[in-house]
This record gives sequence, structure tokens and C-alpha cells, in this order.
Amino acid sequence: MTMRLLVTGGAGYIGSVVARRLLDEGHRVVVVDDLSSGFADAVPEGAEFVRGDMAVAAAVLAGPGRFDGVVHLAARSLIDDSVRRPERYWRGNTQQSLVLLDGMLAAGVGRIVFSSTAATYGQPERVPIPEDAPTRPTNPYGASKLAVDGALADYARAHGLAAVSLRYFNVAGAVGRHGERHEPETHLLPLALAAAQGRGPELRLNGDDYPTRDGTCVRDFIHVADVADAHLAALS
Repeated sequence: MTMRLLVTGGAGYIGSVVARRLLDEGHRVVVVDDLSSGFADAVPEGAEFVRGDMAVAAAVLAGPGRFDGVVHLAARSLIDDSVRRPERYWRGNTQQSLVLLDGMLAAGVGRIVFSSTAATYGQPERVPIPEDAPTRPTNPYGASKLAVDGALADYARAHGLAAVSLRYFNVAGAVGRHGERHEPETHLLPLALAAAQGRGPELRLNGDDYPTRDGTCVRDFIHVADVADAHLAALS
């Protein structure tokens, strides 16, 4: 079944790949992004683009034509920045998500897939981390996302909202012309590639006291194409 879907954050790295995947599957996509960290030229061809925050997204949902669901990827996501400026994350992630949810209720849109984060778990007791592991975020970014997870559960119980939260780890890779593009760049793989090509500073890995053979950190990565497939599957 072809769906009409609103994708928030669809001008960002993950959002643009998700939007492209939905289009390739035959769905109609409207992207809403305020371009605070995304790029207009990253919005895939075939998607309608509206610039704005979640109040604008709510207005789009209330406009002409019915939407079948929302894929919510718009967020602030820098952990260090969240520690320095937590208010930006509680407003930008949690408060803005509530604006979107209320807009969905008003427009009668009953399905949402939320791009959450493994940062909601904090320091896990064991790995691999099961879905029912305790959630103890160690920074405002993870806490702000966990609050949205909780709101989705409450809205689902009270209003029958069909909601799925996807908590994934470090996303990497590219699909076609859609790849990592951050300003400033903070992700490990782009920094490593830039250092190897002489386009960036020497790569530094912090930490030497992790419970690993040499004390350095082990990171889990997931390809962005797999993340896009997960969002598509969660809409079913």
C-alpha cells in the first residue's frame, strides 16, 4: 500500500537516506527540516520539502491531503553540546516532539516511527544490550530522547497511537550521494577518512581504560541503509 508520509529531519544524514528509501518503495514523502544541521540539497529528488520546525510540521499535517504516518528524525544529537547546553536538547528534542505529537492527534494521524538512540541505556550492565535493559542515560541528549520514548508510550496508551522507537548505535556508511556530512564533523569514520587522506588533523581516540584487550574503546556501527530498512519495516 502506498502511503503519504511526513519525514522530519529529512535533510540530514540519516533522514535523507530514510526519505530516499521510502520513495524507492513507492511512498509519497514530505520532508520538514529547519536546516539547523541539515542541507536542502540533501533532500532526495521526488520528496516535497518544507523548511521549518515541528510547529510547521504540525501545520503541514493539518493541511490539505491526509498523511498515513510520520517518521520523526529531527533532533539535536551532539552529546558534548548537550552537557554544555542542555536547554537546547530539552527544547529541541523533547518539547518539539510533543508539539509534533499534538499535531498528529489534531490531524488524526495515528502512526509514528521515532528515531531514538542507544544513549538512552547509558552504561549497560551487559552487551549485547537487550531491548528491556534498564535505561539510565548519562547525558542530556540521551535523557531528552528517553523522555520522548516515554511520551510515545503514554500517547499510545491514551490515544491508540501506533508508535515505534528505534534505538540504534553509531550510524555509518552512505547510500548513493547521501553520506555523512556534519558541521562540525564529530563522527569517527569521517574523521578517520579525512585524516588518512590528509584532509584533516591527526585522528585521536580518547580513553585507555576500557574493559578491552588493549584498553581502547570498541564501538558498534550500523550501516545507514540498514537503519533506513528498519524505519521502513517499523511502518508496517
